[in-house]
Amino acid sequence: MPTKQVTAYPYTSGYPGLLWNYHEHKKAELLGLTVDNQSIAEQTVKLYDGFDTDASKTGAAGATQAAEYLKLSGVTSGLIRLQLTVPAGETQKLGDEDCKGIEFLGRGTAVASTLTSDCVIIAQYRLK
Repeated sequence: MPTKQVTAYPYTSGYPGLLWNYHEHKKAELLGLTVDNQSIAEQTVKLYDGFDTDASKTGAAGATQAAEYLKLSGVTSGLIRLQLTVPAGETQKLGDEDCKGIEFLGRGTAVASTLTSDCVIIAQYRLK
């Protein structure tokens, strides 16, 4: 089971917290997550599923769903697979039961709500 640790920042910082890269013909299944908020402020952490959509498959009119297609820097799809709010100075852990069924088609990216997040993310995942 691969494990990755990153510090999550907002996309305006230009430093997204890449948990894992896209793997052709495989999905990544989230098995566990630890969010250690070392900041003095509450943090909302979002895990994005970053993948590109072929323009020929975006729909009859070529439009995409605005709620899912955020076009954030480095996250073309903008699909949020998990969102978690952690109070200042606290750590929250999600185990196998909490993460059951959360799958990523592309890159797993962690994004925090403030620029000076001091928010450490540790993710366990499996490629399948």
